[in-house]
Amino acid sequence: MTTLQIKCSNCGFEQFVKDHKFNKEYRKDYEKARLILCGRNVCDTTHIKIPNGYVREMLWLGSWSIVREASLDEYRSLKKARLLRDWVDNNDTNNNR
Repeated sequence: MTTLQIKCSNCGFEQFVKDHKFNKEYRKDYEKARLILCGRNVCDTTHIKIPNGYVREMLWLGSWSIVREASLDEYRSLKKARLLRDWVDNNDTNNNR
């Protein structure tokens, strides 16, 4: 079993991972990730803006998450959700006048 050291892109916190599940299921996603975030209380990730076309996905390891490129279906869903949210907001402001 190999050991891998993962590092938070925001605060620099490092953790060793010794898990066969990581190598089977998560290694490809981890290597393609744009950002790796630890999610500790000390690490404030609220100011990080996720770029368009990317999604934040939780990992199996505690509160760690990655920001990865969205699949085509995920991108279409996000775009549709934004369109609906903007439409509802627009109708609410028109009705309150």
